[in-house]
Amino acid sequence: MLVGSDFGVRTSDHAVAIAVFGATGKVGSEFVNMALEAGYRLRALVRDRAKFSHGDNPSVEVLEGDATKADDVTRVIEGADLVASFLGRPKKGVHIMFAAYDNIMNAAARQPTPPRCLMISSVGLGGSSWLIKGVLTLIAGRADIEDFEQADARVRADTRVPFALIRPYALTDKPGTGRYKVLPGHTAHFAKPIARADFARFFLDCLDETQWDSSSEVNLGGA
Repeated sequence: MLVGSDFGVRTSDHAVAIAVFGATGKVGSEFVNMALEAGYRLRALVRDRAKFSHGDNPSVEVLEGDATKADDVTRVIEGADLVASFLGRPKKGVHIMFAAYDNIMNAAARQPTPPRCLMISSVGLGGSSWLIKGVLTLIAGRADIEDFEQADARVRADTRVPFALIRPYALTDKPGTGRYKVLPGHTAHFAKPIARADFARFFLDCLDETQWDSSSEVNLGGA
């Protein structure tokens, strides 16, 4: 396992410091559970500390704030070795994705050694599936999908920060199987849905695996 700055406090050989966004969501909470079990140290930005179930864990530093505010994002990323973002739409009509991803990439780029950024996206964005993008637009609305598309493009255009845009097919709440499938090219139209736990597992596996960095996109389905 990689060894890093651990936000300035080293306690073990598992001291990679991960800045986490969206830690209270369904996928984010799965990732947090797995990362803590694996021995990583986390710093999580949450809107409401009371909604974060690991607030008393000494391996987690919890900061309250807003990912659309640059200063809050900078506080979370400072000293991090890795960034894992599980941000999504808080509710229909609330557009945070471009602002949040712009803040994350800018804050990462300002670090002496920019941390790797693992960013959740969606199949259908970035030309990955015109069919799924059309369906998502009908469901969520054009303005919401445009916000996600602009956030996705913002990350892909950044040459300063190593990143991986990770796109799940349909997410389910079924129990994880420990397996997933990386979909080659733009073949994600009719992939198998993937359990949120398995999607989070891919993020965890990427902490030590850099083959997807700056590959523009990783489309992921169930195995």
